[in-house]
Amino acid sequence: MKKILKFMMYNLFVYISPLANAQNNKLSFEFSCGQHFFSMENYNRYYIDAAGIENWGFKDGIKKGIGFYTAIKYKPTKLFDIGLSGNYQSGKTIGSPEMKIFNIMGEVIETHYGDFQYKSETIGVGLVNSWYIDHILKFEEKRFRFINRCHLAIELFGGMGFSKMTSDLKYPTYPIAPGNFKIFTSDRDFQSQIALKLEFDYLKSPIIGSIGLKGGYQYFRTKTLKDRLGKEWIVTGNHPINLDFSGFFGAVFLTVGK
Repeated sequence: MKKILKFMMYNLFVYISPLANAQNNKLSFEFSCGQHFFSMENYNRYYIDAAGIENWGFKDGIKKGIGFYTAIKYKPTKLFDIGLSGNYQSGKTIGSPEMKIFNIMGEVIETHYGDFQYKSETIGVGLVNSWYIDHILKFEEKRFRFINRCHLAIELFGGMGFSKMTSDLKYPTYPIAPGNFKIFTSDRDFQSQIALKLEFDYLKSPIIGSIGLKGGYQYFRTKTLKDRLGKEWIVTGNHPINLDFSGFFGAVFLTVGK
């Protein structure tokens, strides 16, 4: 997923930025990063809380992570813009299980501590649309320079997400110990966001560049995860495990273009 993200960002910077820099162009390019809070209710309750803490040394479940966003937008009027957006989000939890080595007398002669990591990742692609409240409130007509260079908008996003959970267990001090590396995936799932954005034009000519903050809520819940053989991940035969990236988020962003 990281390779795909880097490829997307490279192409956006190389091919889209020159278009956004044109003075008469209505295209813009946006990049943002921020903090997400995830639900992950089924995973945290039925795996981490029920078995993971006791058996594998996990201290907590996956409750937050980081998100990166890119977007190409077209602004036909001062009231709204519309475009394509891509995002990458990830969160993880780390456990430290113990492996004890016994002699023939049943005494512990060695103790090895493992690194057990579960990492959730998702890539989303969809349409993004912002409605500028500042245009309705006529910020550009205010006397104060700071106010007329501010923009306030409601941003909507809807698209599809592609997710996976990676399980990786190893013992650094005991390399011959059996390890564990598994990937659980989900089919594409609907992803949506709503956010309030506040941005400030820090450049006016020959291009307009803005920096800002945004915060809102994301809904993104996957179906039951499956391993590479297509078998569903169901704990104790009763609790299907899925990923739930739903929750509040906040981010900082940079915009180049109109």
